[in-house]
Amino acid sequence: MKRRVLCMIGTFLVIYLFNFFLPRMMPGDPLLYSSTVSGEDMDLEYSKEQLDQMRAYYGLDQPVFTQLVQTVKKNLKGDLGLSIHYKKPVAAVLRERLPWSLSVMGAALILSLAAGTFLALLGMQKKWIDRTVFKILSALTEIPAYLIGLLLLFLAAAKISWLPLSGGAAAFARYETSGERAWDLISHGLLPVLSLVIALFPGFYFTARASFLEVMAKPYLLNARAKGLKAGRIRWSYIFRNGMTPIVVRFFLNVGTAVGGTLLVENVFAYPGLGLVMREAVRYRDYMMIQGFFLMSTVLVLTSLFLADVLNAEIDREDLK
Repeated sequence: MKRRVLCMIGTFLVIYLFNFFLPRMMPGDPLLYSSTVSGEDMDLEYSKEQLDQMRAYYGLDQPVFTQLVQTVKKNLKGDLGLSIHYKKPVAAVLRERLPWSLSVMGAALILSLAAGTFLALLGMQKKWIDRTVFKILSALTEIPAYLIGLLLLFLAAAKISWLPLSGGAAAFARYETSGERAWDLISHGLLPVLSLVIALFPGFYFTARASFLEVMAKPYLLNARAKGLKAGRIRWSYIFRNGMTPIVVRFFLNVGTAVGGTLLVENVFAYPGLGLVMREAVRYRDYMMIQGFFLMSTVLVLTSLFLADVLNAEIDREDLK
């Protein structure tokens, strides 16, 4: 366990340094990209004196090493800096947009796990379903989420009037009941979530299928059949319960993939999550926003990988008993 923790800390430090230096290696000066909060360029040119004042204000006039030290000190205090583009604290922007992204990503992961596990479990009982689903998902697993989103946008949303094409909620909507507001949010998030589910759940299916096949080869399953237990009880009490641990591990391993997929899908549907924030941060060379976003993503992904590693170690320990 100690070795795993040290490895995670070392990985975090390497990513942190890359996260600091790579944005500064991008061509362009962030202060020359003067823009409004909405992302529209303004016809405004700063004088040299104004640019020097802004560089001093954001600390960009200091040597790179000094900027790194100051950034580390601020981050240790929970301060992610001030966004050059949004003109507000990075942490405030992330808090505002994070719930949108987490709702899409969390719903997609849970639904993908449920769909993949259900199909795999069903295939253990009916072989023709297993063969059919296996062939379809083998082809589907290589399609990226953003491409699925584009296909859904043109083939489904453009032809179904009640499916919104973009956004996270209806503009200037007035809701008479909480149910209306909930439906508005669900309908706007349906296609982004569906895009991610279609991209993610084949991986859960293949993991669940391999796990259930391994369980079906265990001696205790033969004993259960010999005792005359019903097929439903065998399916849920033996195959499902004993085969779920690798699937849960897959859930944590898929967090990194889900983060990347969510960012791209949000841009396809103009969903008001962190995907749009990250796009504008790169577009306007907003160093602080890029650093804050990747710092948060790094902590999230490394934590999920650590949990997956711990669960894998528990599986290996149980297998040795």
